[in-house]
Amino acid sequence: MQWAVDHVGFTVPDLDQAVDFFVSALGCEVVLRSGPDPNVGYIWPGESEAEAAVVRLAVLTHASQHNIELLEYKNTSATSVAPRPSQPGGCHLAFYVEDVQAAVDHLTQFDGVRMMGQVMTEESGPIEGLDWVYILTPWGMAIELLRWMPGLPYEATTEARLVSPAFLAATPALDG
Repeated sequence: MQWAVDHVGFTVPDLDQAVDFFVSALGCEVVLRSGPDPNVGYIWPGESEAEAAVVRLAVLTHASQHNIELLEYKNTSATSVAPRPSQPGGCHLAFYVEDVQAAVDHLTQFDGVRMMGQVMTEESGPIEGLDWVYILTPWGMAIELLRWMPGLPYEATTEARLVSPAFLAATPALDG
């Protein structure tokens, strides 16, 4: 049996706002939109019928390599707030960028985008040299911006390797 990740999905409070942000700020392309549909399409474990909610969705691509599904639910009985990335069930979307600070400067030009601290560089451990920072979208979704180069310390301990973005493989090696 073969497996491949098809997409990541995120629930957003306002589909139009989220689509606009993903397109204008992150360079995504809209592939399709669907809804409103009064059937959420699944029955949650322990419940006898699908939740009475209206759902709209949009599927986008990023760099013709990744599918991202954005879902907006209305008239839902759910009242919980999304967990932080540090809590069980929490999540974030990470973008590899060529320059983390330049990406921050770009994204913070959009209304409502907030940085969660400063750009950090890992100073020790298996990912020493990796630069990263979290930002929050206007609706509170956590996005990580990161940059690393092949040759991270973890590589000395395993044959497994992180998957590099396609544009990184096309970058000529720097002479030391």
